[in-house]
Amino acid sequence: MANPGEPVPKTRLERRKLRTRRAILDAAAKLFREQGYAKTSIIEIADLADVGVGTLYGYFRSKHDLLQEVLRTHALEARERYRAAVDRTTPAVERVVKTLEEVARYMHENRVLLASAFREDGGDRQSQTVNPADWLFDALCEDIRRGIEKGELRKVPVEITALTLLTAYTSAALGLGVWRDRDREATLRELDAMTRAILAA
Repeated sequence: MANPGEPVPKTRLERRKLRTRRAILDAAAKLFREQGYAKTSIIEIADLADVGVGTLYGYFRSKHDLLQEVLRTHALEARERYRAAVDRTTPAVERVVKTLEEVARYMHENRVLLASAFREDGGDRQSQTVNPADWLFDALCEDIRRGIEKGELRKVPVEITALTLLTAYTSAALGLGVWRDRDREATLRELDAMTRAILAA
């Protein structure tokens, strides 16, 4: 199966290459999560994916590139889950909540991988680390703007509201700071209720 946004392979060779690529990505994600990025070797990834090291390097230039692609693939999957859950008839406040839930889910599911990527990039603000908030921020702002224009949402400053909500959901999903000792699922339900209360017209 092709990743979201990628063309569906037509030939047997294209399908085999896609299966190999997916096996490498799945193996890398599993090992990075279980033993950490730093302790995972290319040889271990190749062994788990049942490919040779040379084959792996035919798909990815380095372990860091592989980590970035795992995160990119997971971000695309999060975006597809969001798109599948909403349509033009979905009320604006529910679109906003769904966007934030997908950010929280992605951050929670990929917290170990994201921490590794940010460490690997050395805190470089210009790094290529895949962050779903980058692409979901625009969708969130657009949903808030449209909701305000349609009269479905209260008139709020769009960008600061989006940033504040993203920060709260991300921090809760990762268990940062004051969110550390709270039940994640209960907290996210409370954040959903707060978001509806803040935005509903």
